[in-house]
Amino acid sequence: MLLCVDIGNTNIVLGVFQDDNLSHSFRLQCNLMQTADEYGTQIIEILRFYQIDYLSVKAVIISSVVPGLDRTFEKMAELYFKTKPLFVGPGTKSGIKIKLDNPKQLGADILVGAVAAYYKYGAPAIIIDMGTAITFAYVNAEKELLGGIIVPGIKTSFSNLVSKTSKLEEVRMDVPLRVIGRDTVASIQSGMIYGTASMIDGMIRKIKQDVNVDRAVVVITGGEARMIMPFLEEKIIYDDHLLLDGLRLIYQKNQ
Repeated sequence: MLLCVDIGNTNIVLGVFQDDNLSHSFRLQCNLMQTADEYGTQIIEILRFYQIDYLSVKAVIISSVVPGLDRTFEKMAELYFKTKPLFVGPGTKSGIKIKLDNPKQLGADILVGAVAAYYKYGAPAIIIDMGTAITFAYVNAEKELLGGIIVPGIKTSFSNLVSKTSKLEEVRMDVPLRVIGRDTVASIQSGMIYGTASMIDGMIRKIKQDVNVDRAVVVITGGEARMIMPFLEEKIIYDDHLLLDGLRLIYQKNQ
């Protein structure tokens, strides 16, 4: 079995594959203070809960945007799964040509999402990942990743807004009754939901204009994507396991 690990700034998403089939997936909190042993025992406990023999995990692949956890998870894989993990990075075979001015700056998560979108849904493709940041990436029909856009995530943006203003407080990310808020809470929630949805729709149209295409497959993933989906006007595919599938595909290409 293959253990896929996507280390983000807020959450760590893990999935166990038997061949091409995802058996189970789960999330852990990203914590720089947690040790390899703590992560290892936590992962094994969850696998046991799902009745998965952790000894059947023979390989581990990791995508990380948190360098401070790379060595922790490398050590965890070596101690608990007796294997050296494959980290997605420069030189990793992906099947996608990276057409950036400095390919080394490309986040591993963006590459993983691009690989999954291309091989699952085709191209040209726009890939959106909603997390601590909202990232957009574009892959053309020639399997070239041309670049993307990075925007602060919903919670990141509005937490910063609250920290910089005296009279605003943190609010729940609930859907308001109408676009125009009648109080401060509803106004902030409208910005979170309708403002973000409008930004995503607008960026999709801008990307199409920039690369001069009329049609593109648009795939969205990430923790907050499901809440925003009903308010998007563009036709979009929601794929909760996009990055896990991308990790599996990259692992297979490197064998």
